[in-house]
Amino acid sequence: MNNSKHAFLALALLLVSQHLFAQQYDYYIHNVNVITAEKSTPLQRNQDVFIRGDQVVQVLDAASVDPKNYRHSIDGTGKYLMPGLTDMHVHLPSEHIEKFLLLNLAAGVTTIRSMRGKFSHIELKKKIADGQLLGPDLQIASPYFPNKNVTITDLPDTIKGYSSAGFDCLKILAVPDSNYYEALMRAARDAKIPVVGHQPSQIPIDRLIESDYACIEHLQGLEEAYAKDSNSIAPLVKKMQMRNTYNCPSLDYYKVVYLQTSLDELQHRPGLEFIDSETIAGWTKTMSENFTKYNQGSGDSLKRKQEKRRTYIQKRLQLVKMLNDQGAKMIMSPAEANDPFGVPGFCLWEELKLFAQAGISNKDILQIATYNAADYSHATGTWGSIASGQRANLLLLEKNPLDSIDNIQFQNAVFIAGKYYETKELKKVIKD
Repeated sequence: MNNSKHAFLALALLLVSQHLFAQQYDYYIHNVNVITAEKSTPLQRNQDVFIRGDQVVQVLDAASVDPKNYRHSIDGTGKYLMPGLTDMHVHLPSEHIEKFLLLNLAAGVTTIRSMRGKFSHIELKKKIADGQLLGPDLQIASPYFPNKNVTITDLPDTIKGYSSAGFDCLKILAVPDSNYYEALMRAARDAKIPVVGHQPSQIPIDRLIESDYACIEHLQGLEEAYAKDSNSIAPLVKKMQMRNTYNCPSLDYYKVVYLQTSLDELQHRPGLEFIDSETIAGWTKTMSENFTKYNQGSGDSLKRKQEKRRTYIQKRLQLVKMLNDQGAKMIMSPAEANDPFGVPGFCLWEELKLFAQAGISNKDILQIATYNAADYSHATGTWGSIASGQRANLLLLEKNPLDSIDNIQFQNAVFIAGKYYETKELKKVIKD
C-alpha cells in the first residue's frame, strides 16, 4: 500500500512538473526570497516565481532543474521579491505627468490613489491600463466636495455620473451641513461608490464611521478624540473594524509642515537628484522662510511654541501605534508628493520610516504599504500579494526590508503589469 501511495505521488508530481514546464512564461525568477507581509510567515526563501502576461502564474520551491520554457530569466539568488508599494493619497500634477509617474515607479510605487480627481485623470488611467503610458496603476477620486454647483437635490445624479464616468471613490473636504452629508452618503450607497476624505466639522467621528466612510484621511477626528481621552480610541477602533473603515495617517506631511524635519535633512532626501535646481532652490527658499518665522521670538514663549509642535508630532506617532496595536486598518501615504521636498514616490520612503519610528513592526509596515491597499479596494484576490493569479506588480530588492525598513531603498527592479524595468534604467530615463 505504501509503495502504491509513493508511486501515485511520484506520478502526480511528474504530471504537475510536465504541465509546468510545458507552459510558456514571460519571466522566470529563480531562487528568490518572497515577502508576503500579510501572512503569518511573511518570508518564503528560495522560491521560483513564474510570470505570464500581467499575472503571477506559479510560486514554487526553487527547482534544481531549469524549466527552460520561458522568454526571460532573472537570477533571484540573495534577492527579495515583494508586492509593489502603494501611495494612497496623491495629488496628480497638472504638468510633467510622465515624469511624475516614472518617479513613482523608480521608487517602487506601483499603485497610487489620486485624491484631487479630474475627468481628465480617467483618460490618464485608461492610457496606463492600455499600455499607452508607463506608470503605476491609478485609482481616481471624484472632484472633491464641497461643490457650490451641486445642491442637495443634485447629489444623486451627480454621484451616479461620477460612478458611471469611472471614478473609484468620492472625495470630501467639507460639507455645508449634516443634512447635506447624510444625503451624500445615501446617494453614494445607491451608486455603490465609496466615500473617503476629511472629517467634516459638523459630523462627529463616531457618526462618520457608522455612516460607512471608507477611509479617513490624516487621522482627522481621531487625533482630536485621542487628545481628549486616549481611552476613546478602543471603541472607535471596534466600530471601524465592524464598518471596514480605513485610515490614511500622512505622518510625513505633518512632520514637514510643522517644521520638525530640519532643512538639512530635507535637502538630503532620496530622489532630489531627479529634481531640477530651480525647483530645489524654490523649495529651499520657502522652507528657509518658514523656519525663520518659526524660530522668531525668545524665551519661554518660543520654547512653548516649539514644544507644542514637537508634542503634536509625537502624539500622532503614538496614535498610529495605538491604532495598529488595536487592529485598526491603515493604508499608506506621505500625502506630500510635489510639496516642498516631496519627491513623488521617494517621499513614501519617509512615511515608512516614520511608521517604524512609531514602533510598528517592519512586517506590519510592509503589509500596510502593500496588501492593505488591495484590501481597502476589495481586490485582495487580484493584487497586493504574490501568488498564482495575482497581478504582477512587484518590487525586487537587494536587501531584506523585514530586517530594516531602510532596505526598501536598495531596489533592483520593478514589475508593473508583468513588465520588467531595472531601477537604474528607469532613473536614466528620468534624468534624460
